[in-house]
Amino acid sequence: MKGLYAGLFLVGLLAAPLLNRAADRDDGSLGGDFTLRDHHGEPFALGDVRGKIVMLSFGYTYCPDVCPLTLTMTGQVLDSLEDQADEVVPLFISLDPERDTPELLAAYVRHFHPTIVGLTGDAPAIQQVAELFKARFAFHGDTQGDRYTLDHTAHLYLLDARGRVAEIIPFGLPAEHIRRRVLALLGDTGASRAAVEPNNPDARPSFTPQADLKRHSAGASR
Repeated sequence: MKGLYAGLFLVGLLAAPLLNRAADRDDGSLGGDFTLRDHHGEPFALGDVRGKIVMLSFGYTYCPDVCPLTLTMTGQVLDSLEDQADEVVPLFISLDPERDTPELLAAYVRHFHPTIVGLTGDAPAIQQVAELFKARFAFHGDTQGDRYTLDHTAHLYLLDARGRVAEIIPFGLPAEHIRRRVLALLGDTGASRAAVEPNNPDARPSFTPQADLKRHSAGASR
């Protein structure tokens, strides 16, 4: 398995210069608001996390290599941010709603970091979100059973505090590179939040993954 990860990492590094020129920054044609269900089975709207930096990736829980590596690095970045991690919302969108139930997603994302939010929905809703971000995926094998795989976009999308795609990080770049890019966006968060949420005493409390975790932990203990 280490050899496989090393090979995938090398492929990512070799491809990075070409991908960065084509997809390092969004030209405004990517992204947009969407609503799916989180791994607690509750509605989750991207608009609810305005003012936060979003780390977004696509995949599925049966993924043998790419998704585990991406989510492992996501967790490493979150841990390295310490107190600033409260300003970052990590999202993992499942492309496999037939197998990836909210319960399975909850267990899966929790393995990598307690604040990662797993998202799912029906097939048309997921297709629509994938199209928003130009994320491609294709099923291989007998989808009537459970022995099938997916080829899918492996980029990590970074969204700024206004919900816009700020950067697309190709698969294979190290966690330290991702951390630097997230920190750069966090440096702009104050000004962006002021523009998104002007002085409004009636504004609803902003979403944080830590607060969401505490809310559901308290519900489970009752």
